[in-house]
Amino acid sequence: MTSRRLRLIHGMSSNRPCRYSLFVLLCVSPLCGAAQKHIQPSLSSHSHSLEAVRETTLRLPSLSYLNPSDVVSNLNEFTPSLSQVQAGYRHDGASLAVDAQQGTGAELMFFRAQSHLRISKKSVAWGEAVYENGSRQGISWNLNSDYQRVFPYVIADTATVSMRREYYLFRGGYAHQMNRLSIGAEMSYRSTIEYRDRDPRPKNTTLDVQLHFGGGYAVSARRVVGLYAGIGKYTQQSDVQFMNPQGNRVLYHLTGLGMQYFRFKGLQNGVKYEGGNYSAGLSTHTKDGLGLQASTDLEYENIQKRLSSERDIPICDVFQTKWRGELSWTGQWRQWDCKATFSAETTKREGQERYYDSGLTNYKEIASSRPFIYQHQGMQLSLSALYKLTPAIWLVMLPRLAYDVDNTQYQTPARQLKTAFLVPSLKLDLSRMFSRGLLSVGFLSHVGRQVHHHFVFTEPQVFDKPVGMFRNNAFMQQASYWDAGLHIRYDFRLVRSLTSAFMQMQLGRRWYDNHQHGHNLEISMGVTL
Repeated sequence: MTSRRLRLIHGMSSNRPCRYSLFVLLCVSPLCGAAQKHIQPSLSSHSHSLEAVRETTLRLPSLSYLNPSDVVSNLNEFTPSLSQVQAGYRHDGASLAVDAQQGTGAELMFFRAQSHLRISKKSVAWGEAVYENGSRQGISWNLNSDYQRVFPYVIADTATVSMRREYYLFRGGYAHQMNRLSIGAEMSYRSTIEYRDRDPRPKNTTLDVQLHFGGGYAVSARRVVGLYAGIGKYTQQSDVQFMNPQGNRVLYHLTGLGMQYFRFKGLQNGVKYEGGNYSAGLSTHTKDGLGLQASTDLEYENIQKRLSSERDIPICDVFQTKWRGELSWTGQWRQWDCKATFSAETTKREGQERYYDSGLTNYKEIASSRPFIYQHQGMQLSLSALYKLTPAIWLVMLPRLAYDVDNTQYQTPARQLKTAFLVPSLKLDLSRMFSRGLLSVGFLSHVGRQVHHHFVFTEPQVFDKPVGMFRNNAFMQQASYWDAGLHIRYDFRLVRSLTSAFMQMQLGRRWYDNHQHGHNLEISMGVTL
């Protein structure tokens, strides 16, 4: 289910976009200036500086470590210092939502700044700042933000809505090597504001803070073994108002697969989500990035839903455990750089419902159960290969084969949606260096082939209002599909400057075998320092 959804970059809105954009720019400008300061003298020519751009944007992402939690691996991941500032527009849409509770699409303007600084031979720092402003569209039976984080326990209304959205992300880290020991840490701060100025009028404010830290030890002249851990805090405050004098509408507290919490049906319009997550992992890699690499990590998260309009009583809890593992081998042969990777992951998410007595003012918990279960298993085999046809022409090929199983269940009444997909894909990136420019063209294709599905939806009379929405979800999530994407980017040197500018465009299209379709478009420009 979640592995197959079209990835929608949600937008945001505010009556103060200029002020916040300026704030983000001021936050990241020191990083960009430092990056320009630390560019090596060997990169002073046109071609050499663009080689650094190509190395970062084309070659290394396909051959780098795929586990983002291993902060120590950043010591070897990027050789040159490089920063990028980018602004653009993105639009996503679909004829019918894959998951109606996440909407049919989004439209947004964005600003992004990224920096990776090689401070010394033994130290590296990195940072990122993102601001987005736009809207999420076509959302049904969900008035909350961060659906993937809090599902299935959302506030719902019968109306299909669009919500304005504002999004902020700040991330930074540092790693340092001391003889055979290396240490690193990374911290991220993410905030979202979503609202609507027509009934129903939700206002959601979210905050997500994550801290990752790790250490690596050189057990030999070539190999490093690393340990890393993470901790995080998540909150969301949600309030729904109705301003129409004709009367209030009913709000529903959904519990998964078309079920609701009947006890609190009505005008319980204040909700608070609070929770935390913990993670730990083990990895091993070589200092030069060649040979055998391996990593595994385990993450646990608990988020509780409380009724802030009813003395903050907890009514539902989400417990999620996720395991990931990866084994890869990287080698070089003549003009070829190759990496073979096998990865697997499994996720189990359980939803707990709390039951209270019939008291009108005092609530006493009398029982609890876990009727909602979501499970995901995925395996993936990939091969990334870089071939240097000439010093000016590089080709990256990334064939991939994935197998994903998603199983969502509600125990009583018995309801289930289970799908299994085999997904072969191919990504090609071709770059051509010119005297004053760098042209990169990429093509991506996915084929999602359904190999199994099972849909049970008993007793719809219990709560029949969202039945149509869930049947449409099943209709889309069981459909085979084909993706095609095109990426074009052109970097060019600026006169009498160590910087270069770029323009890029991304196009994507998805066709389903049930005659539905989806699309996305992104246009942006920026500078590299």
